[in-house]
Amino acid sequence: MKVLLIGGNGFIGSHLADKLLAEGHYVRIFDVSYERYRIQLPNVDYRISPIQSIPDLYESMLGIDIVFHLASASVPSTSGIDVVNEVNQNLISTLSILDLAVKLKVKKFVYFSSGGAVYGIPETSPISEDHHIRPISSYGIIKSTIENYLSFYQRTYGLNTLILRPSNPYGPRQGHFLAQGVISTFLRNLKTGNSFTVYGDGTATKDYIFISDLVNICYNISIGDHTGVYNIGSGIGTSIKEIISIIEAVTDKKANVIFAESKNYDVSNFILDITKISKDQLAKPEYSLEKGISKVWNWVLETESIH
Repeated sequence: MKVLLIGGNGFIGSHLADKLLAEGHYVRIFDVSYERYRIQLPNVDYRISPIQSIPDLYESMLGIDIVFHLASASVPSTSGIDVVNEVNQNLISTLSILDLAVKLKVKKFVYFSSGGAVYGIPETSPISEDHHIRPISSYGIIKSTIENYLSFYQRTYGLNTLILRPSNPYGPRQGHFLAQGVISTFLRNLKTGNSFTVYGDGTATKDYIFISDLVNICYNISIGDHTGVYNIGSGIGTSIKEIISIIEAVTDKKANVIFAESKNYDVSNFILDITKISKDQLAKPEYSLEKGISKVWNWVLETESIH
């Protein structure tokens, strides 16, 4: 299978590339830059270009069977600063990619949405795929709008689409920029002796999933005949206070925690219902938080310079 990863040099994309290569697939990556923490892999076809470059996207999509779209120019905390620019970079660019996928007869289009931002404030717990879509951030609004367009392209043009809604992934090679990755950020701060800033009182829960668990489930869903929408998470809610307690136990270090006012764009107290992936026998999460955090801590210690 020939696979294109748009945004494949990011955290999730780089691990997904590893999985695809291990399974014997041809991997091409389209991204604005190379990986942050590794040198280029010899068996990957890299295409480095802005996502707005239609000619480069066209060439990168030639002969491709499955397109994975992982690229995003914002996260919930940065979305809303420049909504017009965010629409242009995330929504408009995705529509251009979808048009190319139809023209080039791509067999399957897999979109990485969000398991928290698209749902908004949860009314039920755990949150199933048919929960209402009422995002509270510009990031979530654009993600959900793209989901609607995917349904439109499948219905109108016959494009085979799959929407994945991951919870909060964490693991080695997760960056510490754009305000993403609370676990890796806390561990980096612990290594450097900096304090932890917790927004709210630390009791709000979220669903965390280790990167290899996420990637294995994504792979099984995407390579098979599955379409539609899938939540991907641990199915377990964990508070920030519990995360800090586990981090202190794993590292044998005391964290310096500063509490700040909670932010109105953040969706808290959400746990994803993962019944669908279990029912379809698409693998299940295997890493406990203790085991996963230990893996990330070892990576942080081994990384000489984290930018």
